[in-house]
Amino acid sequence: MNKEYRQLKSLLGMLDREERWFTLAEIERELGVSGKSIKKIVEEAAPLLPESMHVEVSRGRGISFHRDRHGATVREVLAALFRETSYFRLMQIVLAHNGKRSAEEMAEALFMSFSSFKKWIIHLNRDELRPFHLRMTYSSPTLKGSEIHVRYFLWKLFTEAYPAEGWPFPGMDERQLDGWVTEIEQESGMIYFLNSKRNLSFLLAIVLERVRGGHGVSLNGGSYAWEHNVFYGPINRLAEKLMRHYQVELTCDEIYFLQSMFSLSQYHERDGIHPKDGEKRTTEEGSLMAQQLIPLLSKAFPTLNAGPRFRAEIHEFIDKLRIDHAIPELMAVSHSHLTDYILKEEQPIFKTVSDCMHSWQKQFPAMSCNDYHLTKLAFIISSSLRYKSKKAFLIVGEEFSVRHYVANLIKREIGDDLTIETSILHGLTDEIVAQHQIDFIISTIPVSLTRIPTVIISTIPTKRDLENIRLELLS
Repeated sequence: MNKEYRQLKSLLGMLDREERWFTLAEIERELGVSGKSIKKIVEEAAPLLPESMHVEVSRGRGISFHRDRHGATVREVLAALFRETSYFRLMQIVLAHNGKRSAEEMAEALFMSFSSFKKWIIHLNRDELRPFHLRMTYSSPTLKGSEIHVRYFLWKLFTEAYPAEGWPFPGMDERQLDGWVTEIEQESGMIYFLNSKRNLSFLLAIVLERVRGGHGVSLNGGSYAWEHNVFYGPINRLAEKLMRHYQVELTCDEIYFLQSMFSLSQYHERDGIHPKDGEKRTTEEGSLMAQQLIPLLSKAFPTLNAGPRFRAEIHEFIDKLRIDHAIPELMAVSHSHLTDYILKEEQPIFKTVSDCMHSWQKQFPAMSCNDYHLTKLAFIISSSLRYKSKKAFLIVGEEFSVRHYVANLIKREIGDDLTIETSILHGLTDEIVAQHQIDFIISTIPVSLTRIPTVIISTIPTKRDLENIRLELLS
Protein backbone atom coordinates (compact mmCIF):
# COMPACT_ATOMS: atom_id res chain seq x y z
CA MET A 1 0.00 0.00 0.00
CA ASN A 2 1.33 3.47 -0.83
CA LYS A 3 3.19 4.93 2.16
CA GLU A 4 1.61 8.37 1.70
CA TYR A 5 -1.92 6.96 1.67
CA ARG A 6 -1.28 4.81 4.74
CA GLN A 7 0.10 7.77 6.69
CA LEU A 8 -2.80 10.03 5.71
CA LYS A 9 -5.30 7.32 6.67
CA SER A 10 -3.70 6.96 10.11
CA LEU A 11 -3.54 10.74 10.64
CA LEU A 12 -7.16 11.45 9.67
CA GLY A 13 -8.34 8.47 11.71
CA MET A 14 -6.67 9.91 14.77
CA LEU A 15 -7.76 13.53 14.24
CA ASP A 16 -11.37 12.53 13.53
CA ARG A 17 -11.86 10.94 16.95
CA GLU A 18 -12.74 14.24 18.61
CA GLU A 19 -12.85 17.91 17.75
CA ARG A 20 -9.88 19.35 19.63
CA TRP A 21 -6.27 20.35 19.15
CA PHE A 22 -3.83 17.42 19.00
CA THR A 23 -0.25 18.26 19.88
CA LEU A 24 2.52 17.16 17.53
CA ALA A 25 3.95 15.07 20.37
CA GLU A 26 0.67 13.11 20.64
CA ILE A 27 0.59 12.45 16.92
CA GLU A 28 4.27 11.53 16.78
CA ARG A 29 3.77 8.91 19.50
CA GLU A 30 0.74 7.31 17.86
CA LEU A 31 1.84 7.41 14.22
CA GLY A 32 5.53 6.79 14.84
CA VAL A 33 6.67 9.58 12.51
CA SER A 34 8.49 12.87 13.07
CA GLY A 35 6.84 16.27 13.44
CA LYS A 36 8.39 17.30 10.12
CA SER A 37 6.79 14.32 8.38
CA ILE A 38 3.40 15.12 9.96
CA LYS A 39 3.50 18.67 8.61
CA LYS A 40 4.40 17.30 5.18
CA ILE A 41 1.44 14.89 5.27
CA VAL A 42 -0.89 17.77 6.17
CA GLU A 43 0.46 19.99 3.36
CA GLU A 44 0.06 17.24 0.76
CA ALA A 45 -3.42 16.35 2.04
CA ALA A 46 -4.84 19.89 1.85
CA PRO A 47 -5.67 19.90 -1.90
CA LEU A 48 -7.06 16.35 -1.71
CA LEU A 49 -9.75 17.04 0.88
CA PRO A 50 -13.27 18.28 -0.04
CA GLU A 51 -14.53 21.69 1.02
CA SER A 52 -16.47 20.12 3.89
CA MET A 53 -13.27 19.19 5.74
CA HIS A 54 -9.88 20.74 6.38
CA VAL A 55 -6.88 20.33 8.65
CA GLU A 56 -5.74 23.37 10.64
CA VAL A 57 -2.16 23.75 11.91
CA SER A 58 -1.30 26.27 14.62
CA ARG A 59 2.10 26.90 16.14
CA GLY A 60 1.98 26.23 19.86
CA ARG A 61 -1.42 24.49 19.71
CA GLY A 62 -0.91 21.64 17.28
CA ILE A 63 -3.29 20.24 14.65
CA SER A 64 -7.08 20.20 14.51
CA PHE A 65 -9.40 18.54 11.99
CA HIS A 66 -12.72 20.11 11.01
CA ARG A 67 -15.51 18.54 8.95
CA ASP A 68 -19.20 19.13 8.32
CA ARG A 69 -21.09 16.37 10.11
CA HIS A 70 -23.57 16.21 7.18
CA GLY A 71 -20.84 16.20 4.53
CA ALA A 72 -18.60 13.48 3.15
CA THR A 73 -17.16 11.05 5.66
CA VAL A 74 -13.46 10.40 6.13
CA ARG A 75 -14.03 6.86 4.88
CA GLU A 76 -15.53 8.12 1.61
CA VAL A 77 -12.65 10.52 1.03
CA LEU A 78 -10.05 7.86 1.80
CA ALA A 79 -11.78 5.37 -0.52
CA ALA A 80 -11.48 7.80 -3.44
CA LEU A 81 -7.79 8.35 -2.66
CA PHE A 82 -7.22 4.60 -2.23
CA ARG A 83 -8.53 3.95 -5.74
CA GLU A 84 -5.79 6.24 -7.10
CA THR A 85 -2.92 4.42 -5.39
CA SER A 86 -0.48 2.27 -7.37
CA TYR A 87 -1.29 -0.57 -4.97
CA PHE A 88 -4.96 -0.67 -5.90
CA ARG A 89 -4.32 -0.18 -9.62
CA LEU A 90 -1.86 -3.08 -9.55
CA MET A 91 -4.46 -5.40 -7.99
CA GLN A 92 -7.02 -4.32 -10.60
CA ILE A 93 -4.59 -5.34 -13.35
CA VAL A 94 -3.84 -8.65 -11.61
CA LEU A 95 -7.55 -9.54 -11.38
CA ALA A 96 -8.32 -8.45 -14.93
CA HIS A 97 -5.39 -10.17 -16.67
CA ASN A 98 -5.01 -13.29 -14.49
CA GLY A 99 -1.20 -13.52 -14.77
CA LYS A 100 -1.10 -12.91 -18.52
CA ARG A 101 0.86 -9.64 -18.37
CA SER A 102 4.60 -9.51 -17.80
CA ALA A 103 6.27 -7.57 -15.00
CA GLU A 104 7.65 -5.15 -17.59
CA GLU A 105 4.16 -4.43 -18.95
CA MET A 106 2.76 -3.91 -15.46
CA ALA A 107 5.60 -1.61 -14.47
CA GLU A 108 4.96 0.47 -17.57
CA ALA A 109 1.20 0.61 -16.87
CA LEU A 110 1.98 1.93 -13.37
CA PHE A 111 4.60 4.42 -14.65
CA MET A 112 7.40 2.68 -12.74
CA SER A 113 10.83 1.47 -13.77
CA PHE A 114 11.25 -2.30 -13.90
CA SER A 115 13.84 -2.28 -11.08
CA SER A 116 11.57 -0.15 -8.84
CA PHE A 117 8.66 -2.45 -9.63
CA LYS A 118 10.61 -5.56 -8.54
CA LYS A 119 11.65 -3.88 -5.28
CA TRP A 120 8.04 -2.90 -4.69
CA ILE A 121 6.87 -6.51 -5.17
CA ILE A 122 9.36 -7.60 -2.49
CA HIS A 123 7.87 -4.98 -0.14
CA LEU A 124 4.30 -6.07 -0.93
CA ASN A 125 5.10 -9.72 -0.22
CA ARG A 126 6.72 -8.83 3.10
CA ASP A 127 4.31 -6.24 4.48
CA GLU A 128 0.98 -6.21 2.65
CA LEU A 129 0.26 -9.75 1.44
CA ARG A 130 1.74 -11.81 4.25
CA PRO A 131 -1.20 -11.18 6.64
CA PHE A 132 -3.44 -12.75 3.99
CA HIS A 133 -1.06 -15.72 3.56
CA LEU A 134 -0.38 -14.64 -0.03
CA ARG A 135 2.57 -13.65 -2.17
CA MET A 136 3.00 -12.17 -5.64
CA THR A 137 5.15 -13.73 -8.35
CA TYR A 138 7.73 -11.68 -10.24
CA SER A 139 7.89 -12.68 -13.92
CA SER A 140 4.14 -12.55 -14.66
CA PRO A 141 2.76 -10.97 -11.49
CA THR A 142 -0.21 -12.79 -10.02
CA LEU A 143 -1.38 -13.69 -6.52
CA LYS A 144 -0.19 -17.04 -5.20
CA GLY A 145 -1.63 -18.93 -2.24
CA SER A 146 -4.87 -20.61 -1.26
CA GLU A 147 -7.69 -19.66 -3.62
CA ILE A 148 -9.86 -18.86 -0.61
CA HIS A 149 -7.21 -16.45 0.68
CA VAL A 150 -6.98 -14.82 -2.78
CA ARG A 151 -10.74 -14.27 -2.90
CA TYR A 152 -10.88 -13.01 0.66
CA PHE A 153 -8.07 -10.53 -0.08
CA LEU A 154 -9.70 -9.25 -3.28
CA TRP A 155 -13.05 -8.99 -1.50
CA LYS A 156 -11.58 -6.82 1.28
CA LEU A 157 -9.63 -4.77 -1.27
CA PHE A 158 -12.59 -3.85 -3.46
CA THR A 159 -15.06 -3.25 -0.62
CA GLU A 160 -12.55 -0.81 0.92
CA ALA A 161 -12.18 0.98 -2.40
CA TYR A 162 -15.95 1.18 -3.08
CA PRO A 163 -17.65 1.27 0.35
CA ALA A 164 -20.88 3.00 -0.72
CA GLU A 165 -20.98 3.51 -4.48
CA GLY A 166 -19.24 2.46 -7.68
CA TRP A 167 -18.94 -0.93 -9.38
CA PRO A 168 -15.50 -2.15 -10.55
CA PHE A 169 -16.66 -5.26 -12.46
CA PRO A 170 -17.68 -4.19 -15.98
CA GLY A 171 -18.54 -7.73 -17.07
CA MET A 172 -21.06 -8.25 -14.25
CA ASP A 173 -24.56 -6.86 -13.82
CA GLU A 174 -24.62 -5.19 -10.41
CA ARG A 175 -28.40 -4.77 -10.34
CA GLN A 176 -28.97 -8.42 -11.22
CA LEU A 177 -26.55 -9.73 -8.59
CA ASP A 178 -28.10 -7.44 -5.98
CA GLY A 179 -31.54 -8.73 -6.99
CA TRP A 180 -30.44 -12.32 -6.51
CA VAL A 181 -29.14 -11.46 -3.02
CA THR A 182 -32.57 -9.94 -2.30
CA GLU A 183 -34.23 -13.20 -3.37
CA ILE A 184 -32.06 -15.07 -0.87
CA GLU A 185 -33.22 -12.66 1.83
CA GLN A 186 -36.83 -13.40 0.96
CA GLU A 187 -36.33 -17.17 0.82
CA SER A 188 -34.40 -17.27 4.09
CA GLY A 189 -36.66 -14.90 6.01
CA MET A 190 -33.88 -12.47 6.91
CA ILE A 191 -32.42 -9.10 5.93
CA TYR A 192 -28.74 -8.32 5.31
CA PHE A 193 -27.28 -5.11 6.67
CA LEU A 194 -26.93 -2.52 3.89
CA ASN A 195 -23.15 -2.81 3.59
CA SER A 196 -23.23 -6.61 3.87
CA LYS A 197 -25.69 -6.89 1.00
CA ARG A 198 -23.49 -4.73 -1.22
CA ASN A 199 -20.41 -6.70 -0.16
CA LEU A 200 -22.09 -9.97 -1.14
CA SER A 201 -22.69 -8.62 -4.64
CA PHE A 202 -18.96 -7.85 -4.80
CA LEU A 203 -18.19 -11.39 -3.59
CA LEU A 204 -20.33 -12.96 -6.33
CA ALA A 205 -18.55 -10.89 -8.98
CA ILE A 206 -15.11 -11.89 -7.66
CA VAL A 207 -16.07 -15.58 -7.54
CA LEU A 208 -17.30 -15.42 -11.14
CA GLU A 209 -14.12 -13.65 -12.29
CA ARG A 210 -11.91 -16.23 -10.57
CA VAL A 211 -13.88 -19.23 -11.84
CA ARG A 212 -13.76 -17.82 -15.38
CA GLY A 213 -9.99 -17.57 -14.98
CA GLY A 214 -9.77 -21.28 -14.12
CA HIS A 215 -9.37 -20.89 -10.33
CA GLY A 216 -11.47 -23.11 -8.05
CA VAL A 217 -11.74 -23.65 -4.29
CA SER A 218 -11.27 -26.95 -2.50
CA LEU A 219 -12.67 -27.38 1.01
CA ASN A 220 -10.53 -29.82 2.96
CA GLY A 221 -11.33 -29.12 6.60
CA GLY A 222 -14.17 -29.64 9.06
CA SER A 223 -17.32 -31.69 8.92
CA TYR A 224 -20.00 -29.03 8.81
CA ALA A 225 -23.47 -30.29 7.77
CA TRP A 226 -24.01 -27.85 4.90
CA GLU A 227 -27.33 -29.44 3.89
CA HIS A 228 -28.82 -28.51 7.28
CA ASN A 229 -27.84 -24.86 7.01
CA VAL A 230 -30.70 -22.44 6.30
CA PHE A 231 -28.89 -21.10 3.22
CA TYR A 232 -28.41 -24.52 1.59
CA GLY A 233 -31.46 -24.39 -0.68
CA PRO A 234 -31.31 -20.67 -1.57
CA ILE A 235 -27.57 -20.80 -2.41
CA ASN A 236 -28.01 -23.89 -4.60
CA ARG A 237 -30.73 -22.09 -6.53
CA LEU A 238 -28.50 -19.02 -6.79
CA ALA A 239 -25.68 -21.19 -8.14
CA GLU A 240 -27.98 -22.51 -10.88
CA LYS A 241 -28.75 -18.94 -11.95
CA LEU A 242 -25.07 -17.98 -11.96
CA MET A 243 -24.08 -21.01 -14.02
CA ARG A 244 -26.89 -20.50 -16.50
CA HIS A 245 -26.45 -16.75 -16.96
CA TYR A 246 -22.64 -16.48 -16.87
CA GLN A 247 -21.83 -19.84 -18.48
CA VAL A 248 -19.59 -21.09 -15.66
CA GLU A 249 -19.37 -24.39 -13.79
CA LEU A 250 -19.66 -24.24 -10.00
CA THR A 251 -18.58 -27.36 -8.10
CA CYS A 252 -20.08 -28.46 -4.78
CA ASP A 253 -17.11 -26.89 -2.98
CA GLU A 254 -17.74 -23.60 -4.80
CA ILE A 255 -21.36 -23.68 -3.70
CA TYR A 256 -20.40 -24.51 -0.10
CA PHE A 257 -17.93 -21.60 -0.18
CA LEU A 258 -20.70 -19.23 -1.26
CA GLN A 259 -22.98 -20.70 1.40
CA SER A 260 -20.35 -20.07 4.07
CA MET A 261 -19.86 -16.43 3.05
CA PHE A 262 -23.60 -15.74 2.95
CA SER A 263 -23.93 -17.38 6.39
CA LEU A 264 -21.02 -15.45 7.90
CA SER A 265 -22.22 -12.03 6.65
CA GLN A 266 -24.19 -9.78 8.98
CA TYR A 267 -27.96 -10.26 8.87
CA HIS A 268 -30.97 -10.34 11.17
CA GLU A 269 -34.40 -11.90 11.14
CA ARG A 270 -36.92 -10.01 9.02
CA ASP A 271 -39.02 -9.06 12.07
CA GLY A 272 -36.21 -9.09 14.57
CA ILE A 273 -34.84 -12.12 16.42
CA HIS A 274 -37.62 -14.23 17.87
CA PRO A 275 -37.32 -16.83 20.63
CA LYS A 276 -35.85 -20.08 19.34
CA ASP A 277 -34.81 -18.54 15.98
CA GLY A 278 -31.16 -19.08 16.82
CA GLU A 279 -31.87 -22.68 17.76
CA LYS A 280 -33.64 -23.25 14.42
CA ARG A 281 -30.53 -22.23 12.51
CA THR A 282 -28.21 -24.70 14.25
CA THR A 283 -27.93 -28.47 14.14
CA GLU A 284 -28.29 -30.74 17.15
CA GLU A 285 -24.51 -30.67 17.67
CA GLY A 286 -24.45 -26.89 17.42
CA SER A 287 -27.33 -26.58 19.90
CA LEU A 288 -25.47 -28.78 22.38
CA MET A 289 -22.41 -26.55 22.09
CA ALA A 290 -24.48 -23.42 22.68
CA GLN A 291 -26.29 -24.98 25.64
CA GLN A 292 -22.93 -25.74 27.26
CA LEU A 293 -21.59 -22.22 26.68
CA ILE A 294 -24.59 -20.20 27.94
CA PRO A 295 -24.38 -21.41 31.59
CA LEU A 296 -20.64 -20.67 31.67
CA LEU A 297 -21.27 -17.10 30.51
CA SER A 298 -24.24 -16.61 32.84
CA LYS A 299 -22.16 -17.70 35.82
CA ALA A 300 -19.25 -15.44 34.84
CA PHE A 301 -21.52 -12.40 34.28
CA PRO A 302 -24.18 -12.28 37.04
CA THR A 303 -25.96 -9.24 35.49
CA LEU A 304 -26.24 -10.90 32.07
CA ASN A 305 -29.69 -10.77 30.50
CA ALA A 306 -29.68 -14.29 29.06
CA GLY A 307 -33.08 -13.90 27.40
CA PRO A 308 -34.28 -15.00 23.94
CA ARG A 309 -32.19 -12.46 22.01
CA PHE A 310 -29.01 -13.42 23.82
CA ARG A 311 -29.64 -17.15 23.39
CA ALA A 312 -30.32 -16.65 19.67
CA GLU A 313 -27.08 -14.70 19.27
CA ILE A 314 -25.07 -17.41 21.05
CA HIS A 315 -26.55 -20.10 18.78
CA GLU A 316 -25.66 -17.96 15.75
CA PHE A 317 -22.16 -17.38 17.15
CA ILE A 318 -21.61 -21.13 17.54
CA ASP A 319 -22.93 -21.85 14.05
CA LYS A 320 -20.55 -19.30 12.50
CA LEU A 321 -17.66 -20.66 14.58
CA ARG A 322 -18.36 -24.16 13.20
CA ILE A 323 -18.41 -22.79 9.65
CA ASP A 324 -15.01 -21.18 10.24
CA HIS A 325 -13.71 -24.59 11.34
CA ALA A 326 -15.09 -26.16 8.16
CA ILE A 327 -13.02 -23.65 6.14
CA PRO A 328 -9.78 -23.23 8.12
CA GLU A 329 -8.41 -20.85 5.48
CA LEU A 330 -10.97 -18.29 6.63
CA MET A 331 -10.05 -18.88 10.26
CA ALA A 332 -6.40 -18.14 9.43
CA VAL A 333 -7.06 -14.65 8.04
CA SER A 334 -10.16 -13.54 9.95
CA HIS A 335 -9.65 -10.52 12.17
CA SER A 336 -11.75 -7.68 13.56
CA HIS A 337 -10.92 -3.98 13.34
CA LEU A 338 -12.67 -3.67 16.70
CA THR A 339 -10.34 -5.98 18.64
CA ASP A 340 -8.01 -3.16 19.72
CA TYR A 341 -10.99 -1.16 20.93
CA ILE A 342 -12.51 -4.00 22.94
CA LEU A 343 -9.11 -4.79 24.48
CA LYS A 344 -8.75 -1.18 25.58
CA GLU A 345 -12.30 -0.26 26.60
CA GLU A 346 -13.74 -3.62 27.70
CA GLN A 347 -10.60 -5.49 28.76
CA PRO A 348 -12.18 -7.20 31.84
CA ILE A 349 -15.05 -8.51 29.70
CA PHE A 350 -12.65 -9.73 27.01
CA LYS A 351 -10.54 -11.58 29.59
CA THR A 352 -13.55 -13.19 31.24
CA VAL A 353 -14.94 -14.23 27.85
CA SER A 354 -11.54 -15.75 27.02
CA ASP A 355 -11.61 -17.74 30.27
CA CYS A 356 -15.14 -18.98 29.54
CA MET A 357 -14.18 -20.12 26.04
CA HIS A 358 -11.12 -21.88 27.45
CA SER A 359 -13.37 -23.82 29.85
CA TRP A 360 -15.86 -24.53 27.06
CA GLN A 361 -13.11 -25.87 24.79
CA LYS A 362 -12.31 -28.57 27.35
CA GLN A 363 -15.70 -30.07 26.50
CA PHE A 364 -15.19 -29.56 22.75
CA PRO A 365 -11.42 -29.88 22.19
CA ALA A 366 -11.78 -29.94 18.40
CA MET A 367 -13.10 -26.36 18.47
CA SER A 368 -10.73 -23.40 18.74
CA CYS A 369 -11.18 -19.65 18.49
CA ASN A 370 -9.04 -16.58 17.96
CA ASP A 371 -9.26 -12.89 18.87
CA TYR A 372 -11.78 -12.36 16.06
CA HIS A 373 -14.27 -14.73 17.72
CA LEU A 374 -13.51 -13.48 21.22
CA THR A 375 -14.17 -9.91 20.08
CA LYS A 376 -17.56 -10.92 18.66
CA LEU A 377 -18.48 -12.76 21.85
CA ALA A 378 -17.32 -9.83 24.02
CA PHE A 379 -19.71 -7.53 22.13
CA ILE A 380 -22.57 -10.01 22.58
CA ILE A 381 -21.91 -10.02 26.32
CA SER A 382 -21.46 -6.24 26.59
CA SER A 383 -24.68 -5.54 24.72
CA SER A 384 -26.61 -8.00 26.91
CA LEU A 385 -25.59 -6.67 30.32
CA ARG A 386 -28.49 -5.00 32.11
CA TYR A 387 -28.28 -1.21 31.85
CA LYS A 388 -31.04 1.31 32.50
CA SER A 389 -33.74 0.68 29.89
CA LYS A 390 -34.05 3.34 27.12
CA LYS A 391 -35.16 3.36 23.47
CA ALA A 392 -32.80 3.87 20.52
CA PHE A 393 -32.52 3.90 16.72
CA LEU A 394 -29.37 3.10 14.77
CA ILE A 395 -28.11 1.94 11.38
CA VAL A 396 -24.90 0.06 12.13
CA GLY A 397 -23.24 -2.09 9.48
CA GLU A 398 -21.83 -4.59 11.94
CA GLU A 399 -22.92 -7.66 13.90
CA PHE A 400 -26.31 -7.46 15.63
CA SER A 401 -24.56 -7.44 19.01
CA VAL A 402 -22.39 -4.47 17.95
CA ARG A 403 -25.52 -2.47 17.12
CA HIS A 404 -26.97 -3.11 20.59
CA TYR A 405 -23.61 -2.30 22.18
CA VAL A 406 -23.41 1.03 20.34
CA ALA A 407 -27.02 1.83 21.28
CA ASN A 408 -26.24 1.22 24.96
CA LEU A 409 -23.05 3.28 24.71
CA ILE A 410 -24.93 6.26 23.25
CA LYS A 411 -27.66 5.90 25.89
CA ARG A 412 -25.09 6.08 28.66
CA GLU A 413 -23.32 9.08 27.12
CA ILE A 414 -26.28 11.15 25.86
CA GLY A 415 -28.92 10.31 28.46
CA ASP A 416 -32.71 10.64 28.39
CA ASP A 417 -32.74 13.52 25.94
CA LEU A 418 -32.32 11.09 23.06
CA THR A 419 -34.65 8.21 22.19
CA ILE A 420 -32.99 5.66 19.90
CA GLU A 421 -35.08 3.24 17.87
CA THR A 422 -33.43 -0.10 16.98
CA SER A 423 -36.34 -1.79 15.21
CA ILE A 424 -35.91 -2.93 11.60
CA LEU A 425 -37.17 -0.68 8.79
CA HIS A 426 -38.34 -2.45 5.62
CA GLY A 427 -36.65 0.06 3.35
CA LEU A 428 -34.95 3.38 3.99
CA THR A 429 -36.76 6.30 2.38
CA ASP A 430 -37.79 9.71 3.69
CA GLU A 431 -41.43 8.57 3.70
CA ILE A 432 -40.78 5.39 5.70
CA VAL A 433 -38.59 7.23 8.18
CA ALA A 434 -41.23 9.97 8.56
CA GLN A 435 -43.93 7.34 9.21
CA HIS A 436 -41.90 6.16 12.20
CA GLN A 437 -41.65 9.77 13.45
CA ILE A 438 -37.86 9.74 13.32
CA ASP A 439 -36.24 13.18 13.45
CA PHE A 440 -32.77 12.18 12.30
CA ILE A 441 -30.66 9.13 11.51
CA ILE A 442 -27.52 7.96 13.30
CA SER A 443 -25.57 5.74 10.92
CA THR A 444 -22.13 4.23 10.37
CA ILE A 445 -22.66 4.13 6.58
CA PRO A 446 -23.89 6.76 4.08
CA VAL A 447 -27.66 6.74 3.46
CA SER A 448 -29.68 8.30 0.63
CA LEU A 449 -32.13 10.57 2.43
CA THR A 450 -32.98 14.15 1.43
CA ARG A 451 -35.43 15.45 4.06
CA ILE A 452 -34.17 13.65 7.15
CA PRO A 453 -30.74 14.72 8.49
CA THR A 454 -28.12 12.03 9.08
CA VAL A 455 -25.30 12.03 11.60
CA ILE A 456 -22.54 9.73 10.40
CA ILE A 457 -20.58 8.09 13.21
CA SER A 458 -17.71 5.63 13.52
CA THR A 459 -18.54 2.00 14.30
CA ILE A 460 -17.69 2.83 17.90
CA PRO A 461 -18.81 6.46 18.40
CA THR A 462 -15.97 8.85 19.12
CA LYS A 463 -16.19 11.92 21.34
CA ARG A 464 -16.69 13.97 18.18
CA ASP A 465 -19.55 11.71 17.10
CA LEU A 466 -21.28 12.06 20.46
CA GLU A 467 -20.90 15.83 20.29
CA ASN A 468 -22.42 15.87 16.78
CA ILE A 469 -25.41 13.92 18.12
CA ARG A 470 -25.82 16.47 20.91
CA LEU A 471 -25.63 19.33 18.37
CA GLU A 472 -28.37 17.64 16.31
CA LEU A 473 -30.62 17.67 19.38
CA LEU A 474 -30.14 21.44 19.62
CA SER A 475 -30.81 22.20 15.91
